[in-house]
Amino acid sequence: MTSTEHLSTVRLGEACTPEHTRLYAIGDVHGCLDQLQILNAIIENDMESRPVPKYQIIFLGDYVDRGPDSRACIQFLIDKMAVDPNIFCLSGNHEDKLLTFLNEPVRTAHSFLTYGGDQLSLSYGVTPVPVTAQEQAFINLRDRLKSAIPKEHLSFMETLPTSHVAGDYMFVHAGVMPDRALENQTDHDLMWTRAPFLNHKDPLSKVIIHGHTPHIEPEIAINRINVDTLAYDTGNLTCVALEGNEYRFLSTNAD
Repeated sequence: MTSTEHLSTVRLGEACTPEHTRLYAIGDVHGCLDQLQILNAIIENDMESRPVPKYQIIFLGDYVDRGPDSRACIQFLIDKMAVDPNIFCLSGNHEDKLLTFLNEPVRTAHSFLTYGGDQLSLSYGVTPVPVTAQEQAFINLRDRLKSAIPKEHLSFMETLPTSHVAGDYMFVHAGVMPDRALENQTDHDLMWTRAPFLNHKDPLSKVIIHGHTPHIEPEIAINRINVDTLAYDTGNLTCVALEGNEYRFLSTNAD
């Protein structure tokens, strides 16, 4: 018997939000400020046209790297959270990757720079170095980034939670390990998991709302919804709106 078999399970279509509450979950932003601002306006318009007593807006992580405006995206989210207690930001693996690089630049430089750290560096006014650079160049890049990234931004990323639960839904960046109870997941599971979760076909004790694995269109299964629609490449940033036991999508590329 696995550790989850004794738990009750719920399927998409049966899962419900908290009573009288709408949940908006936004996929991977990846430095795409224009799309972030557009989708924010779309959500605001949706709430005006479809009033609801309560709401939560959950950002699923990966605010930095790949796109051109990592710094501005982080500042946008900090400013939004300062005035709206209904906004929740989760950590993605790219925030984790940046923080790890700042602590261990030589060991992690190749991964950091290969997967968007160069664009992040430029957004903070720091010239990146090639992935083929010498070790000292990686250390120097780390030092320049530490000086350039505002303490407020570092504090924001360092204190992000890795999950959020509301009703029958659990929000994470990447996924969960399906052979363990949801309360026993590690931060690494929630920010980095792919294959064991994506290949799991059975319902879990919550429906998982996530990003991390890009698809041109949102991915829908009985146990999860994936809203990473490759915003930095397609220009399409996607949000799933959950209310009662229903769901619908809002996106920057909607007609």
